[in-house]
Amino acid sequence: MRLFVGLFPPAEAISHAAEAVDRISSTTPDVRWVPPERWHLTCVFLGDVPHSPRRVGTALDQALAGLPPIEEVRLAGAGTFPGVLWLGIDQKGAELRAESAAGVTIAPMVRLPSIVSRIRGEMRSLGMPVSDRLWVPHLTIGRWRSSDAEPSATGAVHTLSRYGGPAFTVREVHLVQSITGPEPRYDVLHTATLR
Repeated sequence: MRLFVGLFPPAEAISHAAEAVDRISSTTPDVRWVPPERWHLTCVFLGDVPHSPRRVGTALDQALAGLPPIEEVRLAGAGTFPGVLWLGIDQKGAELRAESAAGVTIAPMVRLPSIVSRIRGEMRSLGMPVSDRLWVPHLTIGRWRSSDAEPSATGAVHTLSRYGGPAFTVREVHLVQSITGPEPRYDVLHTATLR
């Protein structure tokens, strides 16, 4: 079972961002756009998990126990990884800044990286090999394979770098099964609540 821990922005935030992406999608024909209903923020990728989802869900609950919701979050800015176009995540009052591969500066979340660290720790306690890579909060909105698509993707990043969506509060983090194939989808198996 292929799993990840993540969160889904509310419909209003997704709809607002989708409008901005729609305005530029026709200018980037080489980019395969991810449908907005699949946009999500991966906190921790778990891969094929040998444990029952219930056991992993309990570990997720333990990682988030006693933590309050994260307020004033928004989708903002954009960047690229090799073959990936993404929207960034921002939080009002964020003082830390990170630079994307495309050279666009985004403000990452202040509290979410510490939550991701706690989740990683709980998953490691179950014996799962969790990545130590620097975590960059983002929503993948497009992908490409050919290097010919990079100039148009870079142009999209430049346009979306000025994007800022409506604020929302993160109250839930989910354990999600990623189902691949001709019609990929995500099934939420467990929800941990920030209270």
